[in-house]
Amino acid sequence: MRTIRQQLLIYLFGGMVSATIIASIATYIEVRIETNELFDYQLRQIAAALPDEIEAGHNLPVGDEADEEVAVQVWDKNGKLLFTSGPTANVPYTRQLGFISIAVDGVGWRLYTENDHGRTIQIAQPKVVRRELATAMAIKALIPFILLIPILTFLIWYVVGRSMQPLRSLALAVESRSPDLLDALPDDRYSPELHPIVTALNSLLARLGQTLEIQRAFIADAAHELRTPLTALKLQLRLVEKEGDNEMMAIGFKKLHERLNRATHVVEQLLTLALHEKLNPLCGLKKLDPEKLIVDVVSDHALQAENKGIDLGVLSGNNDHLQYIAGDEDSLRIMLGNLVDNAVRYTPEGGRVDVAFHADGNIGQITISDDGPGIPVSDRARVFDRFYRREGTGEMGSGLGLFIAKTIADQHRAKIELGDGKLGGLMVTVSFKLITEPAQLSIEKPSSSKEVLSRVSI
Repeated sequence: MRTIRQQLLIYLFGGMVSATIIASIATYIEVRIETNELFDYQLRQIAAALPDEIEAGHNLPVGDEADEEVAVQVWDKNGKLLFTSGPTANVPYTRQLGFISIAVDGVGWRLYTENDHGRTIQIAQPKVVRRELATAMAIKALIPFILLIPILTFLIWYVVGRSMQPLRSLALAVESRSPDLLDALPDDRYSPELHPIVTALNSLLARLGQTLEIQRAFIADAAHELRTPLTALKLQLRLVEKEGDNEMMAIGFKKLHERLNRATHVVEQLLTLALHEKLNPLCGLKKLDPEKLIVDVVSDHALQAENKGIDLGVLSGNNDHLQYIAGDEDSLRIMLGNLVDNAVRYTPEGGRVDVAFHADGNIGQITISDDGPGIPVSDRARVFDRFYRREGTGEMGSGLGLFIAKTIADQHRAKIELGDGKLGGLMVTVSFKLITEPAQLSIEKPSSSKEVLSRVSI
């Protein structure tokens, strides 16, 4: 594929040469026409300049060569030849006035005839002479065009090269960027035509910088969070190896399993964070039934709740008709799963966790309420921070659950709020904007959400 520079040079050179050729041809034809008109005018002037009395032997200037001479003939009213300046020019007598073209012995002549005081004056000129003189003059007129071609060629080459300089400068500026230096390109250095490209490149550099920053943060977080449980696992394993008592070994293995579970949980949360901590809003959203989504998430955590003796159930919102939200089903299940997991994890044994959905105008709200200890108002803003864990909860965690939930909520333009629940503990509210136009997104048909009773324990 040709470069832009090559295409510009080819098209501009081609256009210049074509225009020069067309102009040259037009000039050549025009000069020939004008020259012939000038020669015709000269023939009339010669006829007008002849003296009133002229006879044989009268001297008139002629050309240096016989074929370049202008033949002058004067005839009386009876058709008798009174004078001829070119005896070799056998031009016949004619009574047709004005300009005509004739051929004598295979030679073309341009003949002008007029009557003057009873005389007939004929002025003739060989066409070959007129043609050679006209061609010579036309070629002289083309000399400026011939000289103009190399000048225009150089100007086109120079201007195209200068015009492409901003692109080369932009390419060097982009090439100079590195993963450690992704500064925006200064758009004031480039012509307005390049501003859209510079703007797009700056946007790309910004997104790339944020992506690299997220990767660095993830690597740092993973190294930080995995170092502690893995070190603890290694120490616990050494302690178990030293124990000879079966009972102590059983306790050690129990703690080993706990630490393994914590390490596994941290790895899962880190991988989930790496997958969902994106910069752009989610694409390809589907229309989802939030009540069905709630039932599926609660079902996933039913065994966890049963092991702690927690009454985990779904409250029916008693909505008059189906409501839908736009979202990515897998991401929303992870978000709600983290919220329900936190509620079950921090609710004491024998407690209760209710999950519900209700619509208020064009806003849909999913609430997770529990009768656990809740979160102090002073800590509610910080619990969404990465790796923040409250002291004295008695539960192991990664500090990423609420951070991941908020990240996914932000991607869906949803809002998460923490408040006091009706059960006496914490209530987490996730607010979505409901979809009002059914044709906007593909519909995920609900299967059983309308079959949920006023409260169903899963």
